[in-house]
Amino acid sequence: MKAPWFLLFLSLIVSVNVTAQTTKTVKKQSPVKMETPPEIERTKPEPPNQYQLRLIMENDAFGGFSDRYYTNGSRLEFHMTAGESNPTRRILGYWNELFITPSETTKYLQGFALGQEFYTPTNITKADVSYGDRPYSSRAYFSNSLTTATEDTSITTELEVGMIGPSVGGKSAQMNFHNLIGSPTPQGWDTQIPNSYSGAIRTDIRKFYHRFVGTQYNVNLGNIQTDVSFGLIFRFGNVDKTPGPGSSALQPGPPILHEDGKGYWYFYINPGGTLQLYNATIQGQIGTERTYKAQNRNSAFSNLDNYLNNPTLEAGEREIQYKALTEDNGRNSLQRYILFNEFLVKGTNNPYNIGLNYLIFNNIFNGAEDIEKTTRIFLLKNLVDQWDTIPDNARALAIYSIFRPEGGKLPPIIRLYSYEVLSQFILDPKQREILLQLLRDEIQYRDEKTYVADLKRAVGFVRAGFVSVSNAGFLFGLHYNYQTIDFQSAKGLPQQHQWVGFQLGKVF
Repeated sequence: MKAPWFLLFLSLIVSVNVTAQTTKTVKKQSPVKMETPPEIERTKPEPPNQYQLRLIMENDAFGGFSDRYYTNGSRLEFHMTAGESNPTRRILGYWNELFITPSETTKYLQGFALGQEFYTPTNITKADVSYGDRPYSSRAYFSNSLTTATEDTSITTELEVGMIGPSVGGKSAQMNFHNLIGSPTPQGWDTQIPNSYSGAIRTDIRKFYHRFVGTQYNVNLGNIQTDVSFGLIFRFGNVDKTPGPGSSALQPGPPILHEDGKGYWYFYINPGGTLQLYNATIQGQIGTERTYKAQNRNSAFSNLDNYLNNPTLEAGEREIQYKALTEDNGRNSLQRYILFNEFLVKGTNNPYNIGLNYLIFNNIFNGAEDIEKTTRIFLLKNLVDQWDTIPDNARALAIYSIFRPEGGKLPPIIRLYSYEVLSQFILDPKQREILLQLLRDEIQYRDEKTYVADLKRAVGFVRAGFVSVSNAGFLFGLHYNYQTIDFQSAKGLPQQHQWVGFQLGKVF
């Protein structure tokens, strides 16, 4: 595409050199003054093409923090110089130049990226949803971007297509990683936000008014995330006004901004906030019928008076206890098991001891939490001692609950068996069938649904770290991230999250 102009440029240069030499030779013999044609004076070589790779990795395990909320993100990028005829520059350049005034030194870089993000609740050992917690979700995307950069400002606009849901592979990826590092196996990926395709455009603007002080703006528009962010950037080091590379996989920003032989390094701190309008990793896909939300585990147990039309004092007290039992936020298993033992075991004709009763509690009220190996052995021994006295449905739920496959959803039939066994000792025979039918309807309803949470509009963040770009264009960055939670949580859940990331890259 550039070859004819390049050959013309070489021929003109040769012509100029020959003419200059001839002029020197005949200078004394001819009064004619040789002038360089104007079109040659205006011809300037384009800057050399630049190619670069960058990898960003983030995980809460890198910093030894709790495994929850935004738990992993990664992004691989390739960037190259975008000439005037570059399609991406032609399309996105008009938008970028609304925020920047181009000059002869303005750089244009086209980028391609692959990225993924994983999100989990506070307690990953539960197979069911912990109501009031963040739902499981995973997303992956491919993007095409244009970065327009001057000596003190960068504008990066990115067009993204991707998807959210089980097809991304978040379940197998996190299970394999946790098995590799010896962490607990996540049990609830079968409850994640369902499949949906995504499209988005986002723009990141960074401007430095002083080499140590700058601002950052970030706008996302799409059917996965729609939000606006603002932050200040304070830094210290051997750096001029260059915005430098972005730091987070969630807000990647510009690529490596570098000139040959001009390395730089700096420490930075980046406080800011985000205003969220929509987030599919929390709220699910727009318009779906497969999602529902409830801050507490509402069930037939929560409304006994309405279902059974029996507003007695005893029923009212019992209903209060059932509600307390069902308020599972992922962190209060012991307290609720004490309630279960006090009000659904003691004072009834329940003949079973802790082995079967704990499994019933765990399946109905505790989100089918994964049972530790030592506890499993204890429960199994207890079950063996009373095996001949328990019915077939109790045996089935006990065997499955003890030897349940890792990462598997609790089957509806096992949940129903748990309800059947428990109902034998808390309701009279006339009421039992009514309640069991309601429970069957509830199981069928919830089996095809995915829990979603309410959105928290305002989210605060602080990022800090170190960035180094060598004279030869090698990038290394280490980044710490602190963020308040982005969803409306149940009481008692952590209201913040922390993770660490790094990035590596090279300019060629």
